[in-house]
Amino acid sequence: MMQLVEDHRFTTDTERARRIDALRAAMTSHGLDALVIAGRDDIRFRGRVFYATDYWQLFADSHVVLTHTSGPVLIGGTVWGISQARQSSWISECRLSGTSGTEIGNVLAEQGLSASTIGVVGLLDGGFAYSHYTQLVDALPDSRIRDATDLFEQCRQVNSAESLASMTDTSACWNSIYAELEAFVNPGVTEISLAAQAHRICREHGVRDPMVVLDSTPFKGATTFGTQKVIEHGDVVTVWIESAGPNGTWLEYRRMYSVGPVSPEYRDAWQIYTEAHQAGVAAMRPGAMASEFVEGVATVFRSHGIELDYTNPADQHRSFHLHGIGTDAIQGVWVSGNDRILLEHEVVNIHPHRLFPTAEATAKFGLFGLTDNILVTPGGGRWMTNDQHLTSAFIEL
Repeated sequence: MMQLVEDHRFTTDTERARRIDALRAAMTSHGLDALVIAGRDDIRFRGRVFYATDYWQLFADSHVVLTHTSGPVLIGGTVWGISQARQSSWISECRLSGTSGTEIGNVLAEQGLSASTIGVVGLLDGGFAYSHYTQLVDALPDSRIRDATDLFEQCRQVNSAESLASMTDTSACWNSIYAELEAFVNPGVTEISLAAQAHRICREHGVRDPMVVLDSTPFKGATTFGTQKVIEHGDVVTVWIESAGPNGTWLEYRRMYSVGPVSPEYRDAWQIYTEAHQAGVAAMRPGAMASEFVEGVATVFRSHGIELDYTNPADQHRSFHLHGIGTDAIQGVWVSGNDRILLEHEVVNIHPHRLFPTAEATAKFGLFGLTDNILVTPGGGRWMTNDQHLTSAFIEL
């Protein structure tokens, strides 16, 4: 096997053992002989392979096979290959195949598991391609294939001290990026130029595959990647970065800028937003439902005469308000849509949305608000990237 390249080491062998042991224990409790973990170039799925192998995949498909006695075995596709995967000392074997489902079957057959019970991570949520599923069925017609997505996500929901330290490092990276970017938030700069500066700074800080969403007043009512609109004195500017940091851990964070003094209407709105978010975060204790955060936010908004889209059951599908984050940008808990019990040391990202009754209100407040990463603790949620007073998330320049 190729010698490990030090720059590609993300996590320790201790962390590897913790994750693999947890997955195998979950396999035992669910009666699985093997686990197949599917990864794709999607911010919901690529980190699943990373979690189990310490190999950070940029794009295309890859799969991991884990049994009770062997693995992880990585099967890479022909689009991206396996050269980078071979640099991970976590992986026991790397294989290259244009028919990954068939090769998964070969791996299991070689281990005497042709008629076994196989759990597939991604079977029901789009992570495991249908073509690979049919190949696997054809390769192992006597096997029993079960969905194991929830099994995997429940393991990934629990962070160790090491994985939390990685997120803390990514938070520090994000704060450095924004501090450097603020010099470019000036009257006369176009949105697209500011977005380009954000991409450059992210890359220079080692950020992997950065996604920068940017908008300025009058807000357009939908997220953009920047336009030719010129930022002027008096504008409010939103910069929203979602990516994996240099250590491979994802975080999502938004800052707001007032180009010139903050007007009273934005100052008042910010006070309501911070009060609402603090109330929601305070409810984020182990054993609480993720939706308790949503209700905490909504209660404060209602007290100010504001109804949010998710207070109406018919509108709950319109936006995310809370989701797990870590080795993927979106993992585990999704609210609205997939409510779950919060666990101690879990990290979630919050960004409640508002819908506005008029185009004028949307232009003023459409992309105005808070986005941050929250650690679940017995004393309530702890802000990871921002400070407890939230003053650094809306800055007067």
